Amino acid sequence: MQHVRLTMAAFALAVGIAGATPATAEGGYSSAQIALFDTPHLENIAEPMALTYDFRYRATEGEVFEDHVKMIVTEVGADGRKSLSFQYLSGSRQRPFAAIEGFRGNPLIMLFLQHDVEEMRQAGGGPSGYFRNRIRNAFRDGAKVEELVVEHADNTFAAKRITIRPFATDPNRDRFPRFADKSYEFVLASGIPGGLYRIRSVVPSGGDGVPWIENSLTYKAAGT
Repeated sequence: MQHVRLTMAAFALAVGIAGATPATAEGGYSSAQIALFDTPHLENIAEPMALTYDFRYRATEGEVFEDHVKMIVTEVGADGRKSLSFQYLSGSRQRPFAAIEGFRGNPLIMLFLQHDVEEMRQAGGGPSGYFRNRIRNAFRDGAKVEELVVEHADNTFAAKRITIRPFATDPNRDRFPRFADKSYEFVLASGIPGGLYRIRSVVPSGGDGVPWIENSLTYKAAGT
């Protein structure tokens, strides 16, 4: 458990955030970094509860599966900070992410990225630090931010979509050609518990339009 906790902290630093404590624009962060990592997404949660997300993975040359992720708010502090535990996937795919304390933002964004980076390392043989750095640079310099509306459970919510292509301008993109055009999409909606509606990463096939790899995490429900 300690190893996973330290890895998450390292990823938080790699994308340019402090983790539990929101920063401000004066810190030199981009609007994408602030929206994703320095916004109190969990402020709309006032009591312990479990948030459930659908997880889908599809690879044209590999496995296809659906699973779930749970983020459990175990305690709400007097200052609004949350203590959290996780059930990230199930069975042999489960990732043992450690419980954390003192969070205002939604750490599933970091956990998804950490999991995604590890998948790239295993598939492409590249170092995790290299992939993290490219993602960090994309959040800082190359993110596209736009407003939209999302629908969930017969309701509509104002939302913000952030997209990045970490390797689009990478001078070393030929080292890992399968990820050269990979994109990430993050959809935030403050009206949804936990503030996160969807994360999606796509590795295009370059052929018939069907992604070579598609990975997504989508909000499903909240309950006590």
